[in-house]
Amino acid sequence: MKTYRYVKLDPTGNITCLVLDPADSGDEKKLTRELLKECEQVAYLEKPSLPGTVAAIRLMGGEFCGNAAMAAGAWLVRDELAAGNEMSFLMQVSGAAEPVNCRISRKGEGFEGTVEMPPVREIREENIAGTAFTLVRMDGIVHLIYEGGPLKKEDAEKLLKEAASALSDDAVGLLQWNRDTQYMRPLVYVRGSGSMVWENGCGSGSAAVGAAEALRTGNGLQITQVKQPGGVIGVSAEAEDGRILSVQITGQVRLNTETVIEIP
Repeated sequence: MKTYRYVKLDPTGNITCLVLDPADSGDEKKLTRELLKECEQVAYLEKPSLPGTVAAIRLMGGEFCGNAAMAAGAWLVRDELAAGNEMSFLMQVSGAAEPVNCRISRKGEGFEGTVEMPPVREIREENIAGTAFTLVRMDGIVHLIYEGGPLKKEDAEKLLKEAASALSDDAVGLLQWNRDTQYMRPLVYVRGSGSMVWENGCGSGSAAVGAAEALRTGNGLQITQVKQPGGVIGVSAEAEDGRILSVQITGQVRLNTETVIEIP
């Protein structure tokens, strides 16, 4: 029987279990499977290898996740931040070729985090299985923005499975987006773990929506407050001449205490 330390983090409702101990290769699948019973995704804290980074996290399927980066950043600096102060640092995150910048500040009993997202590689219109989407591709994940009205749960899951089979990305998100209400309902498939999760809050999905809205608006900085079941994630995206220059997401993080899990 082996025990592993982990902490449950809450970035805008996107409950993330961060494993603090190196996992044996034979334990990782079992560990991920057990932890997914109490969270939406699992991340592993590792030693960084990229220059200038202070920490590294690897998501359960090797995908990228801005919420996990934000939450892990808050956990790492929790004892160093006084109320009203902030810290900025570089973090290595799976699915991203370059380090991402995290800025964490203490807000009352919790934290606010801002993460510089990986570059938006592509935004285009796409048709999969007879359905029209706006496709937004970033390192480690591709999102399909759907504006055709609410989908039934089983129809959305079927559509995402069909889309994932047509794409080769590590992770694929289906984002039901209502521009009028600024509300997004994210469903994410991760190829490496085979998981499909209705997320309460999706950082990369919020970034995808914000980037698409910025490109739609034209040149300049566009701020989009993306409402979702777990709360609101703010997106700041800058567009110029049909390109997205930068995207940042900002959300709230709540921390829980460290605990352990036993793996037979």
